Amino acid sequence: MTVETWLNRWLENGVKLRESTRCSYTQLSRNHLIPYLGRVPLRDLTSQQISGMLESVLRFSAASKRPVSDGTVARIHATLRAALNAAVRQGLIEHNPARLVEQTRARRPHAVVWTEARINQYLLDGQRPSVAVWIAAQTAHFSHTIREHRLYAAYHLIALRGLRRGAAAGLRWCDVDLDGQILTIRQQIQRVGDHLAQCPAKTESSYRTIALDRITTAVLRRHSARQQAEAVKNGSMPSGYVFTNQRSGPTPGPAARPASRLRQPRASSRLRP
Repeated sequence: MTVETWLNRWLENGVKLRESTRCSYTQLSRNHLIPYLGRVPLRDLTSQQISGMLESVLRFSAASKRPVSDGTVARIHATLRAALNAAVRQGLIEHNPARLVEQTRARRPHAVVWTEARINQYLLDGQRPSVAVWIAAQTAHFSHTIREHRLYAAYHLIALRGLRRGAAAGLRWCDVDLDGQILTIRQQIQRVGDHLAQCPAKTESSYRTIALDRITTAVLRRHSARQQAEAVKNGSMPSGYVFTNQRSGPTPGPAARPASRLRQPRASSRLRP
């Protein structure tokens, strides 16, 4: 059995994972693991071959116009390690050679505050931090600018109550108690390939109940009324989700990531239903 045969069998039959994780494993296998190691007999795979594969990915990345990040290399390694652990459990190999390979440590970017001085520097040289956050005044300006957008309530909730994008997209009206001013996070919506999938919340701590202030409660009430009027106008059946597309189906959530990109955000160019 070759590495390619085992990876395909493992992905098709032996992996009990979230759909998004399975999709990621499949892409990494097809784009990197199989082209480099696919023809190697599974029993003959060595840690030296795996190290060489990871180094080749980085060399090719450095020479191409589509660089591969350290995080992607770490995920390639983790995918192969998981596949070989499964092969060990099934008695196909005696040990996992990927465990002997030094792991690539992906550096987490440090967030910086999107100050006036940093904005002015960005306007001069076009370079911006990989992760930057707004100050309160900038958040208020953005909120005021998009107040009439149909997904305004989603941005309001994410900005002021810290919901992840997937959790906001997966929020259902049955999990919202506007009279009691609370909502409960129970699931998320993720884009997997070309479709949306309902998935468990990202972590155990993501399952939580959140208190709503008076203003956020009022924003959600207005959103509910607007959503119902939109459904009647379009002749569509309610899906039960708080944030939907114009056909009342679930949405992948706010697609814009404006905090590190814009000085004066404009809803018409950055927000998509």
